Amino acid sequence: MFNSTATAATTTTIDYHEHEDNTELLRLQGIHIAHGAKVLLSVDSLTLPSHKLVAFIGPNGAGKSTLLHAILGQHTGSGLKTDGQISVHGQPIDEVMRHGHIAWVGQHERFELPLIVLDYVLLGVSPNLAWYQRPKAQHVSQARRLLEDFELCNLLSARVQTLSGGEKQRLAIVRALMQDTHIMMLDEPTNHLDIRHQRFLLTYLRDLARRQHKSILVVLHDLTHAHRYADAVVLLHNGQVVAQGSPNAVMDSEQLSAVYDVDIKAHQTEDGVLFV
Repeated sequence: MFNSTATAATTTTIDYHEHEDNTELLRLQGIHIAHGAKVLLSVDSLTLPSHKLVAFIGPNGAGKSTLLHAILGQHTGSGLKTDGQISVHGQPIDEVMRHGHIAWVGQHERFELPLIVLDYVLLGVSPNLAWYQRPKAQHVSQARRLLEDFELCNLLSARVQTLSGGEKQRLAIVRALMQDTHIMMLDEPTNHLDIRHQRFLLTYLRDLARRQHKSILVVLHDLTHAHRYADAVVLLHNGQVVAQGSPNAVMDSEQLSAVYDVDIKAHQTEDGVLFV
């Protein structure tokens, strides 16, 4: 199982403003996840920066989602063999998760509760809020603003089960934003979104990192989007980190072609680099 890298200090209170000048957000050491004899992820050492939009890229099965799930501790008790150490600003990752410091949007969000859109979003404020408790007016106002930003305001009273795939995806993101955490993790959040909403979302997340000093970790399949919107990129292949750094440093055509096992060309356009 995963261990903490913290030794003497055991406090779970993290002053994120104290770390605004500290470039390290997350440290992973000796991460090893296997299913029987098959190794799913093997990371000797990986350090991720604070207050950046970090994109994880790589072909299918490279270990991108596995890595995010490892950070969240979702492999514990899954039958997989896990080992390694993970810390956030030197604090134990399990303590950070237990105290709700990380917001998460997965690939397969469930919408089983019989809720309308507004009530679902308000779950982000307090997931354990009792049905009979009324949310604060400020939270309702915040939820309405976010729903308007993500073009869902006309669906406030709609049942979540009736929404389209793209609407559900945006709704899950809004719920995570309502948690107002300093760290957000999103696994392929552009799934089910059209091009316009993909661009809006990635611009929104990049602005959160740059203007509000949030730390955003996101799995992306679109190389053009990763290069255009991410501050840093982690390239994975066969469960290992091949390279990490700025998009320009990591995403050269030769390296990407080798990892994806297909010829990839980078073309400079007025809007940035286009990968084909």
